[in-house]
Amino acid sequence: MRVTEATMYQHTIDSANIALANEAKAQAQVSSGLRVQSPGDDPQAAAMLVRQRFNQAQITAIQNGTQSATDELNAADSALDGLNTVLARAQVLATQFGNDTYTETDRDAAASEIDGLIKQGMANLNTRFGSRYIFGGNKDSQAPFDDNGVYRGDSGVRQVEVAPGVYEDASVRADIMAVGTGGGVDILQTMKDLSTALRANDGDAIRTNIGNLTTACNQVSTARSQVGTSVNIFTSATNACAAQVSDAKRVIGELGDADVMDASSRLSLAQYALNATLTAAAKTLNISLIDLLNR
Repeated sequence: MRVTEATMYQHTIDSANIALANEAKAQAQVSSGLRVQSPGDDPQAAAMLVRQRFNQAQITAIQNGTQSATDELNAADSALDGLNTVLARAQVLATQFGNDTYTETDRDAAASEIDGLIKQGMANLNTRFGSRYIFGGNKDSQAPFDDNGVYRGDSGVRQVEVAPGVYEDASVRADIMAVGTGGGVDILQTMKDLSTALRANDGDAIRTNIGNLTTACNQVSTARSQVGTSVNIFTSATNACAAQVSDAKRVIGELGDADVMDASSRLSLAQYALNATLTAAAKTLNISLIDLLNR
């Protein structure tokens, strides 16, 4: 079969284009460090990479959420620790000045200290972390306790994902812990009552508040225990996510990353092949042109 000059030209151009494409692909792998840059490079690996990257993004989002929840719960625990210190001091004062040997002046001075403790307790309950008031439930954009100590939050509990589709509580119900919803005592009101009793020099009323303060301390202790449990859950989830993200990165690297030595070797071969193809093409086209001119 006779090979025409047009066929020879086309074959030469096709060979040169293939060599150029191979060289460009090898160069891209060396430059980027990626073996799979498009689905056509390895369809099966490309599909697996899509799944792995989606999983990595999902787990990373969960990891960020659990770490943020841990930080916020630690802030809540610090605030509850401060509140517990306030209540412990109020208990000491109530027990001490419940003794009728103290004078009205003594008790009035104690009432002033209690008033200061009330302000400290309110500051603890109005703790803010980032943009959230952490004891406000879902109403977290404003201070949950107003200047009179009235609770303006709700009973909502924020939940955070610890695994795909699995959620855990990430906040404290202040309506239970601080206000006493469900059978407890109102912490701030209890301290206000103690202040009133001290100023009234009413020994019986002062002694009555000792029991209420014990209940208040128990409410705070229960909340701190819940916070501690939640912190452990979220810390474990964060660590588990970190391990999963690390595994996903390893798999992605195995699927998509280029072997540097192999990629460099293939680049050298591609460049050699391209040079050989271009040299052969130049000779072929030159000979064909001379033949054409000699006709």
